[in-house]
Amino acid sequence: MSRKADYIHQRGKNGIWYARLRVPSDLVKAFGKNEFSKSLLTSDERAARKKARSVIADWERQFEEVRQKPDMSSADAETLARAYYIQHEQADLAERDHRPIAARRESSIEEAMRRIAARTRQMKDTTIDPFKMLDHALDEIGNFDLSGMAFETRRFRLRELRAHLARREYALITHEAEALIDELSLPITRRSASNPDEDTAEFITLCDRLMRAEIELLERQNERDRGDFGGKPRDPMLRRGNFRLDLTSFEAIIEEQEKRSNRGVGGKKASSTFRKYRSITKEFTEWRKSSRAATVTREEVERWRDELIDAEFAPKTVRDKVSCIKAVLTWGQAHSNRSLFPDGLPLDRFELPELDEQDSADRTYTIAQAETILIAARSQGASYKRWVPWILAYSGARISEILQLTKEDFFQVGDDWFYHIRHGGDRTTKTKKSRKVPVHPALVEEGLIDFVSARPAGTLFTDARMDGNLRDWIRDEVLPDLPSPRPGPNHGFRHLFEDLRLGAIESDAAKYIAGRANKNSSADYGKSLAMLPALARQMANFPRFLTAAMK
Repeated sequence: MSRKADYIHQRGKNGIWYARLRVPSDLVKAFGKNEFSKSLLTSDERAARKKARSVIADWERQFEEVRQKPDMSSADAETLARAYYIQHEQADLAERDHRPIAARRESSIEEAMRRIAARTRQMKDTTIDPFKMLDHALDEIGNFDLSGMAFETRRFRLRELRAHLARREYALITHEAEALIDELSLPITRRSASNPDEDTAEFITLCDRLMRAEIELLERQNERDRGDFGGKPRDPMLRRGNFRLDLTSFEAIIEEQEKRSNRGVGGKKASSTFRKYRSITKEFTEWRKSSRAATVTREEVERWRDELIDAEFAPKTVRDKVSCIKAVLTWGQAHSNRSLFPDGLPLDRFELPELDEQDSADRTYTIAQAETILIAARSQGASYKRWVPWILAYSGARISEILQLTKEDFFQVGDDWFYHIRHGGDRTTKTKKSRKVPVHPALVEEGLIDFVSARPAGTLFTDARMDGNLRDWIRDEVLPDLPSPRPGPNHGFRHLFEDLRLGAIESDAAKYIAGRANKNSSADYGKSLAMLPALARQMANFPRFLTAAMK
């Protein structure tokens, strides 16, 4: 017996093959069924398999379309209804401003009648297309004030709309709903995917809200025909709320902020920061099954936070993830001039898990651990593993700053070597300042300058994912027995540098070398080349790793 795929099966006496596919659990509500099934119209298994491939592919395409489609809530339908009401109300007021005043109305009609009569006489004398004559007559009638006729038409439509709304019949408004969907390219489908003869729930909701808005609109117009221009909507839906539907995604907000950052607007951020924000927001949007930013609620983020805590994520991780969502929403609010959340950001004063006070020693390498890493680095073929730990150990710099170094950043003043950690263009530092760091004599002896000299122009370290790979290499291979919390090279070397510099390097010089914020402008090292020799002398005082006995 041939093996049967789980997506085809036979039915009936004739053994007709059917394709079938279970609907993903998160889409059952959207499609109204747990499984798709379709006859392949053949009893031949090989032919059935061939036909089933295209059928299954079409179903999977439908799944993907529904997943990618932005969700349209009842609140969104009400927003669209408010926009519809305001747009047509303004159009009605504008039309009334162009109606002829009473003194002019009768003379306008008389003039139009005279023009029609003149053209009628002309038609008797010459051969004129009667349809063209009819067009002229209709043009003149179009100039008449027909507000009286419009009043009666509106009264009739208002009566019918109310009756239909009470019965939840929406045929009178479907044309307007479809026109709105087309005009705004709304992610609303009229017909149900599971039953093409039925309207989708979101389309019905839109029709319902538009019908309520249309009823209020007609009531206002009839009031104005009676001279009452002070009427207000009675329907609570139209009294308050946003009238602009915002489909902005998290990705669109991050992309806009990244553009602003690259222009120097709103603070320069590293590309790694935006990658981190994209990763976290992707996790959040997949959890909530929507990429729309405007629909985020406080209660929703509270549920996500609690699920992260229940899943035993570290408090700092939970804080970082939620803070990322809050930051992106804050950007979106600023980009939209506060229209993304008209009632204010939903995450203001949001409660986050408290962090346990951590001893800085837990994040600092011991001298023995640092020397173990430096010895292991000597045997590494990858240049970033060979040299980045050594530069970190003798500078307290951040990994991202060292990975950006180029051959051209190294220069010599007298007998001393320096490298320029730059801020600007596509390079950035946390303090948003550049600095010139002395190369410790131990690094020169280790061969760093020889390595730099042998490299081609441009970036020194070019491997992919160097930051993460360096951290994993140290934790998994060099120091696998480190107790938790295991320090990474960024904090491990940085904190150790700050500890070892005590009594060796002045405080202001140490802050400058490590790239720490320093509010004391009088100690602004590196302002000119003249100050660099003194800085190099400070660096030379920093104690060496790997004494002669350990080498």
